[in-house]
Amino acid sequence: MKKISNWFNKLVVNQMLSSKKWWYMVSSVTVPAIVTYLGVDEATATNLFYALLTLIGAQGIADVAKK
Repeated sequence: MKKISNWFNKLVVNQMLSSKKWWYMVSSVTVPAIVTYLGVDEATATNLFYALLTLIGAQGIADVAKK
């Protein structure tokens, strides 16, 4: 049973790390935090966040179109 669990975990992690939506989601959290830390104004951080959310949505649409 442990062998199946390890295989499943490895599969899920590989799929997540190779997914563009996953990386866009990670960036949508980290980029605004870094931008805020660097002292960039809140409007720019918000615009970056919305741009990254748009990328996630567009990638989702592209994935649906592939199927």
